[in-house]
Formats: sequence, C-alpha cells, structure tokens
Amino acid sequence: MSFKFFDWCSWLVGLLFGLLLCGLVFVCVWPHGVHLVGCGVWSSIFSLDLVSYYLVVLSGVLWLSLWFWVGEIGVMGVLMISLSVFSSVLCYCCVHALWFWVFYEMSIVPLLVLLVVDSPYSERYIASWYLLGYVVLTSLPMLLCLFYLAQAMGGFNMSSWGEVGQSGEVGFFCLLVLALMFVTKIPLPPFHVWLPIVHAEASSPVSVCLSGYIMKLGVLGVLRFCFSVAPNWVFSPVYVIVCLLLSVLFFFSASRELDGKRWLAFLSLSHILVAPVCLSVGDWSLGGVAFLYCLGHGLSAGVTFLFLWLSYNTCSTRNLVLLKAGMSSSLFVRLLGCSCLCTACSLPPTTQFFCEVSLVVGAGQFGLFLLLVLYLFVFMGGLVPLFVMGCLLSRHCDVRYGGGASLASGFSLGLLLVWSFLFFLVC
Repeated sequence: MSFKFFDWCSWLVGLLFGLLLCGLVFVCVWPHGVHLVGCGVWSSIFSLDLVSYYLVVLSGVLWLSLWFWVGEIGVMGVLMISLSVFSSVLCYCCVHALWFWVFYEMSIVPLLVLLVVDSPYSERYIASWYLLGYVVLTSLPMLLCLFYLAQAMGGFNMSSWGEVGQSGEVGFFCLLVLALMFVTKIPLPPFHVWLPIVHAEASSPVSVCLSGYIMKLGVLGVLRFCFSVAPNWVFSPVYVIVCLLLSVLFFFSASRELDGKRWLAFLSLSHILVAPVCLSVGDWSLGGVAFLYCLGHGLSAGVTFLFLWLSYNTCSTRNLVLLKAGMSSSLFVRLLGCSCLCTACSLPPTTQFFCEVSLVVGAGQFGLFLLLVLYLFVFMGGLVPLFVMGCLLSRHCDVRYGGGASLASGFSLGLLLVWSFLFFLVC
C-alpha cells in the first residue's frame, strides 16, 4: 500500500500529539492533587467525579484517535461521531435524570444513522433493526421509569435522591426495569445478540465507538440509578456466574471466527463482564475499579478495531487467515499488531490486568466456585488473542506501507497504545 503524497490530515500529527502531551500532564497531575472522589465541579445538572473522569478520558482519546482517519471517515461521519462523543461526555457528568436520558440517547442515535448511511456492507439494514430493537426502543420505558422515580424522590437531581425504600414497592420495581434496560445496552446475556451482528455490518469508526464507550454507558446507568439494587438483584451471584460461564462459550465462538470484526465483537462482549462482576462482589472501591477497567477495555477495543481497519484497507478482506498478508514483512506493523493484541489479552502493564487482579482478590471471599470460574475466565480471555497473534505472525507476504495516510494510521494506533499501557501509572 503506497501513496504519492501526504494527505492533509497527516499535517495534524504534531497538533494532535501536542494535545496528547497536554492530556498526559492533565492525567498525571490533576487526579492526585484534587482527589476526584466526591469532589469536582458541581451544579444542578453536572458534576465531575472519578467515574466520569475515567469515561471522559476514554471518549476524548478515542475521538482524537479517529481524527487521524478523517480523510476516510468523511465530513458526515466526523460530525456524527463528534456529536456522539460530545453527548457521551455530557452524559458521564450529568446528575439530572432527564438530561441524562437526553444525552444518553444522543450518544447512540448518531451511530445508528451512520450504521444505515455510511456502512459499506449489504446487511446493514438488518443490523440497524437489531440496534433499533434492543437499544433505541427501550428509550420510552426508560423515560417513564425516570419520571416516576423523580416524582417519588422529589426531583430529577440524582444527588438528592434518597434510599430506594423511600420510593416504595413500585419504585423498587421501576429500578429493576431500569436496570434491565441498561443491561441490554452493556450488553449482558441474554440480551447480547445485537452486538456481534451490528459490529459485523457497521463501519470501523462505528465499531470503535460502540465497543469504546457506548457499552460503558450501560454500566454507568446501573451505577448512577440502580447501585442500591445491583449487588443483590441485578448482578446477583448466580446471574454473574452464569454470565461468566457463557463468556467462556463466547471465547470459544471467537476462536472459531474467521471474520475479524465478529471475532473482536465476541471478545469485547466477554471482557466487558468484568465491570458487572466488580459491581456485584465489591464495594465502592471495586466500583471505581469497574470503570477503570471500562477505560482500559475501551482503549483496547478501539485500537484493535483500528488495526483491523488498517489491515482491511491493505488486503481488502476481513478473513483473519488472509489478513496475515496485511501484517507484511514490516517490523513496525508487526509490532503494532502484537501490541494491539497484547492489550486484548490484558497483559501487564495494561490497565485491565491490574483491574482483573483486584477483582480476583476481592472475589475470593465469595466462595471457591466463583473464584475458579474467574480463573477460567481470565485464562480464556488471554488465550484467544494469543492464539490469533500466533496465526497472524506466521508466513508473511511482502506488502509495503508508505505515504501520509499510512503514517497517520500508525500515529492513531500509537496514541491509543500509549494510553493503554501507561494509564496504570496514575491509578
């Protein structure tokens, strides 16, 4: 793959990496000096705490990384993705229930539009119906539940809401229904069907956004609204163990996939279970670990989707057996591929590795069976990407990379890899 000129987005490299440097300074200095838990910028609508801080960093870094691909995304794609990212950032920091719902839906709708308009695949309309049915059609029941809870709690400001018992039995039922609708957006079994289908038919930028931060909005909704019922009712030990056992089947499904995007979708679907397990077995400290894991998971999924996109552009195929030609004989591209798959394996020093260790230590008091299932889950979660890495690194073809677009793609992957491997230093 070669180019005769540097396209204009390559000239943004210096500017964007300047922003990255500023972001690293922001991360390394501000959290330790301010202690974000329980502090931040407060108002009647927005507040900034540790959870929203992690997720804002996630959406911001993913948005910056996609700017390197602006020549291929197009003007409409840039506008829709920017609207989605901006809405997600407002949603993370929102403590007003009604505005939370507005920003929540505005994070998803632009990606649905891009799925229909911008996807190059023929089955995109079927995928859009899956996304519409599982994600968008739950919006009205969610709004009705929020209105009832606001009336029972005395206002839309979530920071002033009391215990769940104050809302009565109907309010308790509303919380369970609300949690169920958030679970469909994470998604967890048995509502997971839409994710591999949508990933297979969506364009790569939409896949980056879906696995990057949209899945985390469901976890955020459970924490903001339903944390009082989450450990015992929503993420009960029996349900968590069943989900972990099903995730092992997802890992086996991923190992049999030849489509790179479906492979990563199954892998992402399995790994996101760590966050609900943290909310199930832990206290507020493991609740923070859950969203730190969401940060690492989003960066890992984003950088791997972008690497697969770079390989697709070279080989014109999504078959993993044929994608090894995209790895080429270039040492730089092989290092990029290995680094991306290492983040998917949760190898140290990625953020996910330390979160999984914290989860295993915290879950030890809940029984030997849960601990054994977690060990099996962590083992399979690292084995499947390593297996694919071994396949991709063998028998290379000689394909050359060059030009501005390829340079910008490399910087885009490097941006996410830096954050994936170094964010643990400030946690």
